[in-house]
Amino acid sequence: MPRLVLVGDLKDTRPLLDLIPDSDYSVTLAPEPETMIDAITAGPQSLILAALNGEVPASLQGPLLGVAWVGWNRFDAPGLTAAAYEHGALAVLPGSLSREGLRSALRTAFARAVHAPATPAKRVAHGPTAHERGSPINLDEHDMLIVEEGIVATTVLHEDGTEVLVGLCGPGQVLVGHPHDSCCLQLRAHTRVRVSAQSWSHGAMTPKFSERLRTRLRQQEAWAAVQARPHLEDRLLGLLAVLAEQFGRPHDEGTLIDVRLTHAQLASAIGATRATVTRLLGRLRRQKLVVSIGENLMERFVVRLLERHSHG
Repeated sequence: MPRLVLVGDLKDTRPLLDLIPDSDYSVTLAPEPETMIDAITAGPQSLILAALNGEVPASLQGPLLGVAWVGWNRFDAPGLTAAAYEHGALAVLPGSLSREGLRSALRTAFARAVHAPATPAKRVAHGPTAHERGSPINLDEHDMLIVEEGIVATTVLHEDGTEVLVGLCGPGQVLVGHPHDSCCLQLRAHTRVRVSAQSWSHGAMTPKFSERLRTRLRQQEAWAAVQARPHLEDRLLGLLAVLAEQFGRPHDEGTLIDVRLTHAQLASAIGATRATVTRLLGRLRRQKLVVSIGENLMERFVVRLLERHSHG
């Protein structure tokens, strides 16, 4: 059974104890840092859930034996959520919690903990670097990143641990660093990638910089316009059209989007559930607007009737 280590005195953690389903986790109380370390070294598959009172405890700042942790911002203190993410939290829960909300957040955090790094990610060094699929790319806020090969995803991490896809960048495109604030934006290698990081001042002087930046702005605005559509089916079809413009290549059935996207990722991008996206894709297939080819990791979408876009 997964082990949940609850950090904080009983008065602070009692509301969490009342919400945690007894059948889901083995719960250990750790009011002091020393007992916390004893608890997390007692067995594998552990997750720390810490009650935060205005600041991140020193015991949670920096490497902690490779164990992932989640914070509970009890009083919704300004800046505390961003500080917790800066120190490696997988998620930061809001002050007001429901049983189902906590269960969902913990389930997501345990799933992410399997792939979480043992220490906070280092800033990507200047010059070319390679990153494996799924790994974070921690770009300094004063730097920019040029994608040489592969695809980099931009995501937003919500307080409950949900990761929302807000953009994809392919070869030749540029990304800029973002400060560690409440936006909680992060970059992740969607495929295996080779990228080149450099300071903003230096990168702005490179050839084609203005053209790359203009293309990036247009594509982000197109993505935002799609998300603003009132109907989910229109959002999904519009998003597929934008992706086809970025990553499309000719196919006998139409335009092949040559990048794998799961139904869950499409759902996060348009503000829907995975089940809803699966249903909508089925409807678009019946309308002969979208075709799926391949299965599982090899599944790709072919858009048969493209909307008119010109953001490249």
